[in-house]
Amino acid sequence: MGPTWLLLLAALLVSGCGFHLRTWELEGNVETAKITSNLRNPVAGPLGRALESAGVEVVEQGDADVTIELISDRTGRRAVSVTDQARAAEYQTTLTVVYAVRDGSGNRLSEPRSIQANRIYTVDRDNIVGSSEEQALLQREMVDDLVHQIIRGVNAVVTAPAAGAAGSSGAG
Repeated sequence: MGPTWLLLLAALLVSGCGFHLRTWELEGNVETAKITSNLRNPVAGPLGRALESAGVEVVEQGDADVTIELISDRTGRRAVSVTDQARAAEYQTTLTVVYAVRDGSGNRLSEPRSIQANRIYTVDRDNIVGSSEEQALLQREMVDDLVHQIIRGVNAVVTAPAAGAAGSSGAG
């Protein structure tokens, strides 16, 4: 009986603190989506997978409820600290994406918006492979952050007209 009580207590504590799994919730407003981008955009593939995991059908051709235009992407890296031998000790890596959202008729729901993620990592000259792996991990984290921002942005623009329509119908 002791382990059962501990498990129940842990479940209550976790639910009481507001913890919940991060999901890509589009509140049922988008059933199909199309993603347009250049071939090398690092966000396109993960964005498509995230939309699919949210229950949105990602289409390549034809009509969709929304089209997410990944207009441009830019990566950058700069030294943020140096060693006493004037070598870079830490770098800041940056990923910037500009995107816009269109509805099924091609009308722009949002103006092009620039979003950015950045991370700082340490360069270990004695473990270049480890530093490279850390940089790759941080790149994946930045892509995930940008995907989350884009999905929140899509959700905001597809729910905004519905919220406005609901507010205006009660006034008449």
